[in-house]
Amino acid sequence: MLDTMQEHPSQAQASRLAELWHRLSAQHIALGCSCTMSGISVTLEDFERDIADYLWAESERLGQTDVVRFLLEPGPIAQQDQAIRKLLQRLQEGLAEEAVATWLLTRMTQTIESYAKLHGPSVDAPLLGGAKAWRTGYRE
Repeated sequence: MLDTMQEHPSQAQASRLAELWHRLSAQHIALGCSCTMSGISVTLEDFERDIADYLWAESERLGQTDVVRFLLEPGPIAQQDQAIRKLLQRLQEGLAEEAVATWLLTRMTQTIESYAKLHGPSVDAPLLGGAKAWRTGYRE
């Protein structure tokens, strides 16, 4: 286990992704924003289990048994509430072996940053500040 004063790069990346995920979730909740398809409203939380399920399926398909074991440690994916938040928290705490953390963070970075690019403001946009702050903070 690493000293609390020294954060490993994978823990720092997990912290950055957790902050981005939290920020996206808070913005969706605070602004009542949702993505709609045929009258169905979904929020960021609706994607957590889907993303965790993708990570699990991909790790099984590629024979990443240590990753599978780490993902299923809290129980079956279908029963994990806030699967991504809790996965990122475990990675922040340094509970994964380095190879497992690297494998997961590579895919999670692509997924979460892609979601942010498509559905959220730029990373430096203010969380609060009114419509003008949001308009100037959205990605193009």
